[in-house]
Amino acid sequence: MARAKTTAKPAYYTATLGKGLDVMEALAEVEEISLTELAARLKSSNATLFRILATLVYRGYVEKLPHSGHYRLTLRNWQLGARALGRVALRAVALEPMRTLAQKINESPHLGVLDGDGVVIVEKIECNQPVRVDTYVGQRAPAHCSALGKIILAFAEPNTIDAAWQPQRYTRSTVIERAAFDKELAKVRRQGYAINRGEWRDGVCAVAIPLTDHNGKVSAGLSLTVPTVRFTDEALKIFLPALTRTAATISGNLGSAR
Repeated sequence: MARAKTTAKPAYYTATLGKGLDVMEALAEVEEISLTELAARLKSSNATLFRILATLVYRGYVEKLPHSGHYRLTLRNWQLGARALGRVALRAVALEPMRTLAQKINESPHLGVLDGDGVVIVEKIECNQPVRVDTYVGQRAPAHCSALGKIILAFAEPNTIDAAWQPQRYTRSTVIERAAFDKELAKVRRQGYAINRGEWRDGVCAVAIPLTDHNGKVSAGLSLTVPTVRFTDEALKIFLPALTRTAATISGNLGSAR
């Protein structure tokens, strides 16, 4: 497999990590391979490769076959690639509906996915309001006290919820008792949307709707993040129908039948 190379090696290039990536790329070209054969391919010592392979086996990216002692990649690599591809596809199909939503209601839509105990903003559209919430693509928010995190966790498996539960207090409104949090998720499931009223940052509120993929699973969330002064009951009557329609469009683009 040909590997893209930059014109010059960066000043902070890490040789060990580079060698590890060489190992991964070499393993991707074969079904399985012995340590000696891999060393010959990469023109490296057995001792160096053994340490790298031991690390990759420990982290679950490579497995050592017990019957032959050969090495091969695991499906963990496919899972990472699928997740990355899914996020690229998600942003592509969500962008135009999000732009339309922002134009119609002049508030900022956010697209988020769960990542461990946090939710990551993978896309946003800035509104034209003079006062806006300061957020950015790539920003990470705690899952337990953000609308995006709660809407995804409400439809997640119990082990996913357990892994995401990190009861840190950010404001006086943050829920840090597990029983209360589970009750909140049950409410979110019943009503079909999640709300954050200053639970992560004072003066910031949000409402989120789930997005479903071709398997009918909730894979992401779509929210409107708004300064508290504009997050009124009257505004919610506008936000929720608009969010619901936009989420249905995005989910439909993802192949969901829901």
